[in-house]
Amino acid sequence: MTGRYDTRDTREGRLTELLVTLGVTEPDHVSVEPEGGIARVAAALFVSVSGFALLIPNVTPLVSGGEPPIGIALSVLGTVLSVALVLVGGLLYRSTFTTRNAVRIAVWSLFGIVVLGGIMLGIIRYQAQLGTPMVAPTFTVAKVLSIGAVAHVIIGVYDARRVRAQQLANEQRRVSVLNRMIRHNLRNETTVLGGHASLIAERVDDPELRDSAEAVAKSAAVIGGLAKDANRLQAAFERRPDARGAVPVEPLIEDAAEAAREAGAETVAVDVEPCAALADDRLATAVEELATNAPEHGATAVELSARAVDGGVEIAVTDDGPGIHESESRVITGRDPETQLEHASGLGLWIVRATADAFDGWLSIETRRAGDEGASDDETGTTVTIGVPAP
Repeated sequence: MTGRYDTRDTREGRLTELLVTLGVTEPDHVSVEPEGGIARVAAALFVSVSGFALLIPNVTPLVSGGEPPIGIALSVLGTVLSVALVLVGGLLYRSTFTTRNAVRIAVWSLFGIVVLGGIMLGIIRYQAQLGTPMVAPTFTVAKVLSIGAVAHVIIGVYDARRVRAQQLANEQRRVSVLNRMIRHNLRNETTVLGGHASLIAERVDDPELRDSAEAVAKSAAVIGGLAKDANRLQAAFERRPDARGAVPVEPLIEDAAEAAREAGAETVAVDVEPCAALADDRLATAVEELATNAPEHGATAVELSARAVDGGVEIAVTDDGPGIHESESRVITGRDPETQLEHASGLGLWIVRATADAFDGWLSIETRRAGDEGASDDETGTTVTIGVPAP
């Protein structure tokens, strides 16, 4: 069956997007089980119970009636904030924050309640000593504590995100060092392996041994190519907004077309409208990856096109190859999580996806196969489209 998968179809709604931004949850295609434990339960319960405790004095004026309009407005505000605290407790337990960071958020909420509660208590006692006691102290304290508790929960969330960002930065540095070491060793060892295999293939007379040596040399070249692709993938993952500029699309399409011819494509067609993309040199790498990936997987004809759309540029690469498997398309576009059984077969499409994400763009994959309804043998193939903003 003809399949079209688009990263835009898997993007979250505004509420979910906000929760993802705050770190409360993960995108739909990322499967992360929240931690458990008594400490996490206690942190979530404290936030919810404090919200419920503040809800009672905030709701009471609304139920009893007789309040002036400003009193009703303040009571509604306090009620909304108290209910929000009750809900935040549940979200905190189910969030992807570590238990330590969940406790950190609860402690921030406690800090806000204790500090503001102490200040309000001091003000009440001070006014009582002056002989001018505060009117409706419970009403006032409930509103102040509700605002303070919610504000400090927000502070706690951003504090936890700051800690997690530091942890991720440290992890990224370690991964970067490991990545360089592995790529360096892979490149050196596969060069040696491929050289010896080619030498054996040239000097042996046994056809079977020669074929085996050539197969080893070919596999060594593939593994060596993975090291290069890993470097390009790491570069594609980086977000460098300061490095972006207006990139003319036509030259990079022409370069990609030439690369497709060198990769073995028999016919290469180009259809480009004059336009520019807000990107950097990684866009050319992604388009070239698509253009050369097609003939490497059996395509004989490749067509590259680009056109300006509302606020952006669409670059499409179409081929007549066997097509990309549906499970791989779903993983690449974020429809399904990557697992041991469902995963992409190489790094090429991941480079393209990471590049689109780095430029705040999108990626779609459409595959047509022989036997699909309405498709003939000469209509089979794949169209991969990458969309990026215009300058």
